[in-house]
Amino acid sequence: MGIEEKVLARLLPTGEEESALSEATADLVSRLSSDDEARELGMEPRLVGSVAKGTYLREPDLDVFLVFPIDTPFDTMASICERLGGTNLDSLERRFADHPYVHGLFLGYEVDLVPCYHMEMGERVVSAVDRTPLHTDHIIENILPHQRNEARLLKAFMKGIGVYGADSRSRGFSGYLTELLILYYGNFISVLNAAADWKQGEEILTNSGVGGFEDNLIVNDPVDPRRNVASAVHIDSLSVFIHASQEYIVRGDERFFFPRMKAIMGVNDALEAISARGTRLLCAIASVGELSDDNLHSQAHKALNGLSLLLSRRGFKVLNSKHYHDGDLYFIFELEHDTLPVAELHNGPPVWVDNSQDFLSKWRGASFGPPFIEDGRWKVFRRRSSTTAADVLRSSLKEASLGAGLSRNGMTVLDHEGTLKEDLMEIVTEFLDTRMSWDV
Repeated sequence: MGIEEKVLARLLPTGEEESALSEATADLVSRLSSDDEARELGMEPRLVGSVAKGTYLREPDLDVFLVFPIDTPFDTMASICERLGGTNLDSLERRFADHPYVHGLFLGYEVDLVPCYHMEMGERVVSAVDRTPLHTDHIIENILPHQRNEARLLKAFMKGIGVYGADSRSRGFSGYLTELLILYYGNFISVLNAAADWKQGEEILTNSGVGGFEDNLIVNDPVDPRRNVASAVHIDSLSVFIHASQEYIVRGDERFFFPRMKAIMGVNDALEAISARGTRLLCAIASVGELSDDNLHSQAHKALNGLSLLLSRRGFKVLNSKHYHDGDLYFIFELEHDTLPVAELHNGPPVWVDNSQDFLSKWRGASFGPPFIEDGRWKVFRRRSSTTAADVLRSSLKEASLGAGLSRNGMTVLDHEGTLKEDLMEIVTEFLDTRMSWDV
């Protein structure tokens, strides 16, 4: 038995699981269809996504869209969606992506209940989710029976290497995109053979297409050619997929689909690894507050960039940085150094400008000597307000752009020694152990 056959044996649901899933979806759709108010408005519940297309992996989620006529007031749609969720789902959560939807449990399955407007091919959408039923129809109408398992293999491969999902956390390949790649190239191996030669900006036109996209990967949407299905694919996700495709072709292994867990380092091992590099660690911990899962990681990316820029402006060279979510948000930085001299060089105005005398008056009695002229400008050594990276973050957080959803209040900053503690070793291991998932 080849690798793909062994993988499929682990991916495919059993007959019993398929029957249970079919009964659950039919039951849920029937309940939603029988609601009098929704039926009078012309609402049609539609099972969409991988379950509807037969490309799902084991333990799937259910995506059910409540499709309303275009003249339905949005507030009415949202209200009915929330009411139907409260009536039919357990553990209800209100969530927000392009617009509000609800998440909950039905007979043990996780369910997203999403309101949307009915649209025909070629019509402009009100929100991105309005295309989803058409996406489902396109795959169902065009995918060949054997290609459903090819799509499953590609999804599991992408999941195993960490690039599956178009959300702000994964910044990778959506389920719909993986299915389009299977339709375009024919099967799993053909996708990998093609991807092994991709470059940034690769264009894959699934129809006549519309140009002008400037994304890392370009795949025109057959349902709406004005949209790039691959717009969410980050350059790092694309790069990992290209490299993993090259590696799998040479040395296929089940670990590409089912990676092993990295062994968590002990404190001494982590200390030895970072000491050998001669670098220093820094960690900032923030509460996520009221941030939803949908917005959490987009805000975290902004905050990581803002904190890195603050450190760089203050003279600390950031060599590597990542964020992790484990209840709280953890921002970890590897720095070339985490302490600076007490004195820093401060540039003043050119000697001939009017305010040069003001600069001289202010700094004539400076601790490290009076101003001097270099390259036509006044310069002076002044005392730093903070000499350690940890103190810079603690004292200057208000200067960092953290995004709208994260609060500076209560952010904890740990220096090098504070970061290398037992309770942070899982995160530190993930940060320091840079092996690809399939090499573990």
